[in-house]
Parts: sequence; structure tokens; C-alpha cells
Amino acid sequence: MKMKNRQSWATVKHFRLAVALVEFGSILHAASALNISQPTASKLLNELEQAIGSPLFNRNRRGVTATELGRAFAERGKIVLAQIESMSETIDLLGKGNHGHIAIGVMQTSSSYLVPAAVDYLLSLNPSIQVKIVEGVNSEILSRLISGELDFILGRQTDVSVHSLLHKDVLFNEKALVVAHPNHYLVSKRNISLEDFRLQSWILPPPETSLRKQFDDLFYRKNLRAPLPAVETASFFNTLGLLKRRDILGILPGSFIFNEEHHSQFICLPTFQPLSLESICILRLKNASLSPASVAFVDSLREVLKRLSTDVFHGIRASI
Repeated sequence: MKMKNRQSWATVKHFRLAVALVEFGSILHAASALNISQPTASKLLNELEQAIGSPLFNRNRRGVTATELGRAFAERGKIVLAQIESMSETIDLLGKGNHGHIAIGVMQTSSSYLVPAAVDYLLSLNPSIQVKIVEGVNSEILSRLISGELDFILGRQTDVSVHSLLHKDVLFNEKALVVAHPNHYLVSKRNISLEDFRLQSWILPPPETSLRKQFDDLFYRKNLRAPLPAVETASFFNTLGLLKRRDILGILPGSFIFNEEHHSQFICLPTFQPLSLESICILRLKNASLSPASVAFVDSLREVLKRLSTDVFHGIRASI
């Protein structure tokens, strides 16, 4: 069958069956999960394969095994079903006077601290929006986005990998700053040199990160050995906790430092070259537009970042 004739051949039942067959590997078990009879499930599968013109599943004594086409169909079927479910929930919420809901995926990295501020700003403008935040590692969050469980993922440029089903939107670029506790002796020192920095105790990100490479290059270009960290971590939250407790230097994003919860706890020290962080971006399904509630969240995030970037500028000037 030609593609142009395939616009009305599949129903929600066909998509649900394909997903269930991949999950259970059995027509009997898939039918039971969908609360339909086995003959009905077999009829739906035959209809689907006849419409496509190719087998989606190989039958055997143990059940069924998806072909490559069958796996691809089921994967995209999850997206279709999730979009239908999301539309149903949105219609229900709007009918009750709510303004929608958002499911946000957040990588367990340096961007997660931005979410509370953006959500707080969003809810101050749209208190009836419902927000779900799911935090996890790369592979877990990506699979939940592809399945349609999440509206989008918020992370750094390097947090999210390239995928044929996904689209990446860059939202913001920012600098990282060297920070110290207000009682650190370098805070009162004028004309801090690289040698002064080299002799300190440091919390630094792992060597493979762009931020660590930039930091080390500050010293290598002056023929100096870069300091070895007392603590190595990619988590800015761990860095924050240690900076509060020890006489140690660290590197934090400007938007993190000048958040109203943290800006009075640290002093920014001047460096000899700006340190750049990977861009903050959102990852969403390709060809899937963001809902009005999701757009409102992104607008809120941009507003929060804009305010923080102004604070960062003033904060850097004040510390030099």
C-alpha cells in the first residue's frame, strides 16, 4: 500500500496491540492485558500487517517476535499513544478550569538547580498549571521522553545525546566563576595571581569536562602545573555544600551563585579568562510542538535566566 493511503488504516487499538505484543511476546498475553479476546487481537494484527504490506511479528511456538519494522512501529506507537493521552488529560484539565500540565525531565547534573526558580515563577503567573518533575540519568530520561511520558528534558548541551527522533533548542549560555567562602583569606587579598590560585585547595569537575579543561589551561598557558583537586565532582550541589564547610575554592555557574538563596554565601574571585559552561537547552520530540503550558515554562525559565545573568554581571564587576 502506498504511503498516501496509510492515513486512516491504524486505530488506537492497533497501536496498543503492537506495543503490548513487543512487551509480552505473546498474542494471548497481549490480548489479556488489553482486555480483548485472542481472536480479536489476531484479527487486529492481521489488519495492520495487510495494510502495511509487511509482517510486523514473526509467529513461533513460544509466541511472537517483533521484526525490525515491528519494533520501529511499536516505538513510534508509544509516542502516538502518549500524545493522545496527553491531549486527553489537557482537555480534561481545561474543562475543569485548569491551564494544563507539564512533565519535565531533568538530568542529574548542573542544570537541575534552575528548575525550582523557573517553576516558582511559572506558578506565580499561572497557579493552576500542574507540574511534574522527573529527575534521572541520561538513558532513563531519554527513554521516558521518547515514550511520550515527558514533554521535554532540561539539561546542558553535553547532557543530552543526538537522537533521530529528538530536537534540541539552546536556551542560554553562561559563565562559571571561581568562588570562595567570605572568610577565605584570598577574599581580602589584592592582585591575586595564578600562583596564589595554584597553592589553594580546590573542588573541581572531572578532567574530561570542558570546564576542567578550561581551568587547567589557565595554568598551562603560563607554564604552571594545574592544581590537583582535593575533591573531584561534577555536581554543583556537592561543590556548594563543601564550600560552606571548608576553606576551599570551587567553580560554580554564575546563575547558581547569584541565586537569591546563595549570593550572600560566597565571594567571586577574579580569574584571568572567563570560564564557559555548556549551553542550557531543552530536548523535545522532533515535529512535536510544545503545549501552551510547556511554552509558559520555557518563557519563565528564560525570564529567570535573564534576571540571574544581570546579577552575574554586577557580581563579577563587584568582585574584581
